Amino acid sequence: MPLTKYKAAALTSEPAWFDLEGGVQKTISLINEAGQAGCKLVAFPEVWIPGYPYWMWKVTYLQSLPMLKKYRENSMAVDSEEMRRIRRAARDNQVFVSMGFSEIDHATLYLAQVLISPAGEVLNHRRKIKPTHVEKLVYGDGAGDTFMSVTATELGRLGQLNCWENMNPFLKSLNLSQGEQVHVAAWPAYPGVERRVRPDPATNCAETASDMVTPNYALETGTWTLAPFQRLSVEGLQKNTPEGVDPETDPAPYNGHARIYRPDGSLAVAKPGKDFDGLMCVDIDLNETHLTKTLADFAGHYMRPDLIRLLVDTRRKELVTEADPRGGGGIASYSTRQRLGLDRPLDPKPERYGGKGAVGKEELAEETVTL
Repeated sequence: MPLTKYKAAALTSEPAWFDLEGGVQKTISLINEAGQAGCKLVAFPEVWIPGYPYWMWKVTYLQSLPMLKKYRENSMAVDSEEMRRIRRAARDNQVFVSMGFSEIDHATLYLAQVLISPAGEVLNHRRKIKPTHVEKLVYGDGAGDTFMSVTATELGRLGQLNCWENMNPFLKSLNLSQGEQVHVAAWPAYPGVERRVRPDPATNCAETASDMVTPNYALETGTWTLAPFQRLSVEGLQKNTPEGVDPETDPAPYNGHARIYRPDGSLAVAKPGKDFDGLMCVDIDLNETHLTKTLADFAGHYMRPDLIRLLVDTRRKELVTEADPRGGGGIASYSTRQRLGLDRPLDPKPERYGGKGAVGKEELAEETVTL
């Protein structure tokens, strides 16, 4: 039985640019803050660790190389001790954490997201299915078994998408088909319309993302939608500018874009000021999704599957395959989750979760629901 009313938070803050350890420390501090504030869910922006590489939109190939090297060096493996520290923070604070990070797996980076449970388990690990435009110079495509978004939890059915995935009609349809109730629309550092240089379309402006794409997602899906955004400071602009190039001096166009919307697409929390840095909190009531979905459930009574259907393929396609050691002439297969060790326990659980006198899983779920 889900907890229908609870406090959630969307973050708008500046990453620890090019600094994996600094990013982990700041993430843990913010999870602690969310836990102390009574939040049951905290949502972080796209590639929060080690920050979104917005510089790639503004520099030449040669200028980008030193920055790209440092960015890769400070990206995070999902099976790393850094990630385990973040998972422990979620467990210590009894909160769900939706976090974006630049994931390094072998030699490829991915625009990745995890959903961490209050027990410190990685419930969902996903990778953006298609990096956007110049992002393709930094990141690879997600695989078939790493793009599903919606996870059933005590807080309802939670979904996660990165950036322009939130305006992909196919991904919205997929999330709808899984009964999504709460959505995290994770966004990067994004310039406002005052930075627009034609012929760059308005599609590529922060206001389009925060005030058009995100509320439309909430409206079309009938979900509570949290939109965490990154911020920039003068120092951050300097760190994101290659040597020999004059940095921008006004970070204001990059700030103030985080949003939280109700299931009808209306603002649930006032828009933050340009100087606001921190957690935006909202009291979620899952029962508010009933009327929006009653009017138009695009995965049920307001759709015609006999006319329009979506084909989804979650199989992983391997670059190198091996014969199945069990014989029979088949091909062996594995899941990304198993290869990265996400099916293994976090570590020996503290007394609250395991061992003598521990609270069992069923008791913990009941305790969480009745808070």
